[in-house]
Amino acid sequence: MAVTASIAVVEEPASPITITPGSALGAEGELVLRDGARCHYADEDAISPLWKGQRFPLSSCISGWTMLNRRPVAIPDIYADDRIPHDAYRPTFVQSLAMVPIRRLDPIGAIGNYWADHHEPTHREIKLLQALADSTAVALENVRMLVELDAARVESLERLALAAEYRDDGTHEHTTRVARTSYLLAQTLGMSEEEAALIGQAAQLHDVGKLAIPDAILLKTRRLDETEFEKLKTHTTAGAAILGGSQSSLLRPAEEIALAHHERWDGSGYPFGLEGDAIPLSGRICAVADVFDALTHARPYKPAWELDEAISEIRGLEGHQFDPVVVGAFLELEPGRLIELPDDTALPWGTPGKVASAPPVVVAASAVAA
Repeated sequence: MAVTASIAVVEEPASPITITPGSALGAEGELVLRDGARCHYADEDAISPLWKGQRFPLSSCISGWTMLNRRPVAIPDIYADDRIPHDAYRPTFVQSLAMVPIRRLDPIGAIGNYWADHHEPTHREIKLLQALADSTAVALENVRMLVELDAARVESLERLALAAEYRDDGTHEHTTRVARTSYLLAQTLGMSEEEAALIGQAAQLHDVGKLAIPDAILLKTRRLDETEFEKLKTHTTAGAAILGGSQSSLLRPAEEIALAHHERWDGSGYPFGLEGDAIPLSGRICAVADVFDALTHARPYKPAWELDEAISEIRGLEGHQFDPVVVGAFLELEPGRLIELPDDTALPWGTPGKVASAPPVVVAASAVAA
């Protein structure tokens, strides 16, 4: 008899952490995660529903006993064992079970197998189930480390973006305003809450490439000459290079926005002269948000424009610089309320420079005996 186990790690922002034991040892499976003083029945692979999604005190269920005592348990007859809450099991098919801890020194969960007929779990079966649990523990720890490293990288980049913004915006609020407007535009265009929040958070990094631009250009109060403007344009490719090469669900759209937010609908933008729908939608959204904010706030080279002037400019650039559909969404937002951040601003992903909790992760584990 041999056990093969496969573990896949997948980012799934809309789902909680989940582990699917599958059918190990010819039995039904349950995955339980520790949630403070409670057991969270996170997933199951059973012939009929058990307790998936429910939480119980550690002291009231056999999975909790396994975690608290840090050792496996095998129960041939659940109704002959006082550790089993018999009333909870009577509506189910379960007659026998085996449960093992995930991470034995400091358990973070348990994996169980259930049998519908009387079955005495063997030592070999317990070892096979524990091997799956140990593999799951390693996978969860690896995922935790990867998520923490990715979150730290994103936070570092957001702080770099703020540092770049401080150079020509003493309030450092430009990135936050652009992020908020991009988020609202994405919502107005029909994106889901998760998609819109991702666009907004990614938009905070749209100008991170300005770190590569000298102060003499960024802070110049007169019109840039041709050479200086060509240098300024490189902040798009520089930003993409800084953000590139990541598998992060946040940094991929951030790279896309950094590269595309100066492309123009008519193809006259930079760095690649993309035209129309060839420009990523995230870049088209950020382009409107970025220009409107730049127009309505003072910069070293110009005073702030009046609201009516800024709206007229955005309208005038519709179909030339900007996607007409995005401009339509922008006008629906009552642009006057986009100029300044409200006092109670609460961005869905947290404050600038502080990364919200990393996207949840799905870990799928399966084992078969042969």
